[in-house]
Formats: sequence, structure tokens, C-alpha cells
Amino acid sequence: DSGDTPQIGSDEEKKLIQTCLDAASQSKGGRVALPEIHPASKLLPKSATRCILVQRVGDVCGSEACLIIGSDRLLPSFTRNDLRWIGQLADFTNLRTK
Repeated sequence: DSGDTPQIGSDEEKKLIQTCLDAASQSKGGRVALPEIHPASKLLPKSATRCILVQRVGDVCGSEACLIIGSDRLLPSFTRNDLRWIGQLADFTNLRTK
């Protein structure tokens, strides 16, 4: 462990995931970029919190789900294809769990 791994308990983790789900569900497209100061940053290694993308997946095994993607790059460095790919991955994940 390099000291970069988040150290949080499961109750706090569930609350942080719910904040991500809430943010993504308020987005028309199901995807939102969160700033590095957002509480969700606690879910990721510090080296991957410069930009946090949350993509709504839908229902997975009876629960709402999302992808939480951390990067050391700022949002403008993501290409249109990067963002499209993330949406397609979410769609695929949703289909695979039905």
C-alpha cells in the first residue's frame, strides 16, 4: 500500500456512493463531473481525484448503480469518444446484469 488507497468504513462508503448516485440521477444524461473537493473523492486514491466522473448505470441486482471514475486529468482533457465509451460501458453493464 502506497498510502494512496482510501481508508474508509463501509457505512461511510455507502453514504459517499449515495451522494454519487444522487448527483448522477439529477443529470439529464446520467453523467456528471465532480470536483476534487467533492466528498466522493474519499472513494478514490488521491492520485485519481483531479476529475471525478460519475455515470449512472441503472439497476444492478436490485439496486441503483453507477460507475465512479477518477482521473489525474481535468475534464477538458477527455475526448468526446472517452465520454461516449463511458456511457456505452454503463449500458453494457446494465444489460449484463438483467
